[in-house]
Amino acid sequence: MSIRVFSSAIRTHLQPHKIHAAVSVRYYAGLPKAYMPYGKTGHGNYGSTLGKLTAGYMEPVRNKILNWVKSIPFTAKDSVFNIGDYGAADGSASMAIIGQMLATLKDQHGPEAQFQVIYEDLEVNDFNSLFKRMSGIIPEPPSYFLEMDNVYVLAAGTNFYKQCVPSNSMHFIMSMLAVHWLSKTPTNFKDSIYKYPESSAEEKMALEKQSEVDFETFLLWRSRELKKGGLLVIYAGCEYEDGNSGKVKYLSETFITVLTEVWKEYRESGKISKEEFLNTNLSVCLHSMSQLRKPFDDKMSAVSKSGLCLLSAETVIHPDIFYTTWREKKDKEGIDDREEFARMLKSAHRNWSNSTFMNGLSDSRPQEEKKKIVDELYDNVEKRISKMSPEEFKDDVRLIYLVIRKE
Repeated sequence: MSIRVFSSAIRTHLQPHKIHAAVSVRYYAGLPKAYMPYGKTGHGNYGSTLGKLTAGYMEPVRNKILNWVKSIPFTAKDSVFNIGDYGAADGSASMAIIGQMLATLKDQHGPEAQFQVIYEDLEVNDFNSLFKRMSGIIPEPPSYFLEMDNVYVLAAGTNFYKQCVPSNSMHFIMSMLAVHWLSKTPTNFKDSIYKYPESSAEEKMALEKQSEVDFETFLLWRSRELKKGGLLVIYAGCEYEDGNSGKVKYLSETFITVLTEVWKEYRESGKISKEEFLNTNLSVCLHSMSQLRKPFDDKMSAVSKSGLCLLSAETVIHPDIFYTTWREKKDKEGIDDREEFARMLKSAHRNWSNSTFMNGLSDSRPQEEKKKIVDELYDNVEKRISKMSPEEFKDDVRLIYLVIRKE
């Protein structure tokens, strides 16, 4: 990450919108607008920018996971241990934890045990970079696949708001920063690209209702895929109440705010139309702890009745890696490198946000014109951030971690 991040009736209306990957931006005539990743395919763009940030997010629950996976029922003699990474992008973010998990399970079940790792993401995902990382052609982070026997790696180019693998086949599924991506955009915010405090009650309600439906859909499909005793681990972007101001804040809020401000200026100057601004909406919803717990706390919910049981739910605060890098350089070298701070931040977050602006622009515009407008947008965002104090821009990351078992 990798919200991110969706039966035949469901398939007819759930469109693929999910988080970060690295692939050439391609648009297909006649297809509905959807999330399209940013970057050149096969070059590992995600892992070299945003992946460096997200790779460390599993560390707070690493020991818990390595202990819990040992409790999953498994008979090595006549079965294969199946591991899934949903919303995988180019595999960089999960490389370390999956390698550690495999080492733990091999120690437990013996060297002859067989393991299958299935990487799920949209059909437009950069699976090219994924397999280049697996084979070591892209050498960082180091690939577990090069060091282990009896490990098989597959990819599933499937929307995770439907069933992705056979029923009762998975021992362990993880989804890293993907479930906040919705199956569709439920509302057009009139004066922003995402929910603002000033957004109307109707706009907020539509977003939260879609998020509730989608999260339940995601969980029910995973419940069908998991074996009894299998585990589902999710970490999700967080919405929370700030203890100092009392305001509700959310993951990447400062960056989204700057994007919105510049896009508003484009609207006011006539660079984009009012309709184009209205059509530019992030198809995401950051979750609160109560929202994520709701399907499990309600023992009569469809999720609880499906056999999923919440083992652990916690919020973890991660220091802002961009701020930390800037601060260390300033303290140790005396260099206030705000340009590098802005460049790193923009490069990482353009991965997941670029297609929102491309999709917002009118189809009457040529693709090159759209691309030029969006390139200028990110250039202006970078310049604006470089003129801000990183102290003001500091944006520590709050994530909610869920560990769920299929009873």
